Amino acid sequence: MSNQELDFDDSLFVFETVMRVRHTEIDRSQHISFEALTALLCEARHRFLHAKGIQDINADHRGLIIDGIQLTTNSRVRAREELLFEVGVEPLYDNGGHMIIKISRMYGGEVVAKARIHFISYDFRLNKPAALDKDTKAALYPH
Repeated sequence: MSNQELDFDDSLFVFETVMRVRHTEIDRSQHISFEALTALLCEARHRFLHAKGIQDINADHRGLIIDGIQLTTNSRVRAREELLFEVGVEPLYDNGGHMIIKISRMYGGEVVAKARIHFISYDFRLNKPAALDKDTKAALYPH
């Protein structure tokens, strides 16, 4: 993905979840590591998909896979801080789209990071990308 500024329309965010930074997620400088922040993004994505009723792999052996993540950090995060993850989906196309996530401090509201996650629908039986099915499209469509 290109190295561009991540600006999102706030109306696209349709899901919120809160997570606390654990001691095991900080590095030697007492701030969250890049790897831990990426893992928290994955957790927020899974919570969003679960809330929308989307399974990892459905009965047709299809699921959503991630093939790109763009992440920008604006501020450092320390252990025990509570972070608000706002999740949404930019307009979809035939076999995928972009999930967007804004991470901010729960009580201060300061944005600490933004991410755009590119996903595609994948048929695990045929081992190739597939078109999004109508149920997944309906669950993900932002409006």
